[in-house]
Amino acid sequence: MLNFTDLAIRHLPPGYHFDKKMPSFGIRIGTHRNSWVVIKGPNRTKVTIGHYPQLSLSDARNKARIALGSPLDRRSAPTFPEALETFLAQPRWRPRSRKVLESSLRHFGWKRPIDKITHEDVAQALDAVGTVSARNHALKDIRTFFNWCVPRYLPSSPCQGLKLQPTASRARVLTDEELKRVWIASEEMGYPFGTIAQLLILTGQRKSEIGGLEWKYLGEDRITLPPTVTKNGREHTFPVAPLAAARLEALSRTTNHSHLFLTHRGASLRGAEGIYNGYAFHLKQLHKASATSDWTLHDLRRTFATGLASLGVPIHVTEKLLNHVSGTTGGIVAVYQRHSYWTEQVAALKAWEDKVLSLARSG
Repeated sequence: MLNFTDLAIRHLPPGYHFDKKMPSFGIRIGTHRNSWVVIKGPNRTKVTIGHYPQLSLSDARNKARIALGSPLDRRSAPTFPEALETFLAQPRWRPRSRKVLESSLRHFGWKRPIDKITHEDVAQALDAVGTVSARNHALKDIRTFFNWCVPRYLPSSPCQGLKLQPTASRARVLTDEELKRVWIASEEMGYPFGTIAQLLILTGQRKSEIGGLEWKYLGEDRITLPPTVTKNGREHTFPVAPLAAARLEALSRTTNHSHLFLTHRGASLRGAEGIYNGYAFHLKQLHKASATSDWTLHDLRRTFATGLASLGVPIHVTEKLLNHVSGTTGGIVAVYQRHSYWTEQVAALKAWEDKVLSLARSG
């Protein structure tokens, strides 16, 4: 037996080896795979609990303690804020994903050690979340966090048994009359939210992609979103038609900030370096100003796609504009069909802009 360390394990010969500190915990060094094991029961049965290095030495020790019926090391149970900080610091998260997680996990404000958080604590916190959609997002994210904690700090997740609530898929599409009102009201609201709303109408992109635009993403006749800001992690370049270009050109870069849309043109917002984030507040104002209701900013994306279909734009061109990789542009097509349909995309956006302008100018 020897005291297990990562260095010692990397130099072990093939066969079984056991930890001097925990004799029933060991590792089998194989030809193609190394497996953590524990010896259990009167028959001293070897049970595999994971594989090295996918399961680290410290995590394997914790899992072995659980398997052998021993309590976890008290030092391995940090407070919720401490564990959350470590969880969010993982390199696996893209910047956009980390921001979404941080926002969702604000629903959980526990300060105590995570091994003192119960199933009932999680259920009560979720019950306090306003909407079904927000609750489901919060449950999904807190469940991901606690699954990460097992077996690092916990023998099991307090989220076990909690289920997502059923929600109806949204199918809201603004009518032409509603789109006209929203466009005019957005024009009157101006920078930053009104401009964002108009660009969402004209381009069909996601709220975070337009609201988070940086100057470096803008080209002469196009916008290129890097993989770090797109939902599917793929770079997305789309054309900018004349009306959208005019909205962008009207934005004067009066500060050295990298983003286009700022709060009070550069004023700091809770340490967020002035990046605009007032969607919920201003959307309510837009609903009131446009005499419309029951629609979200994402519904503008659905309205865009539906509007292109009404103009006879082929679905594969719409999917290029939306940065979709499913449907007609997924699977084998995504691998072998590399044509960008750029000319078709430009024509589709111009036709859509013409329709929006026609609606805005109608009596």
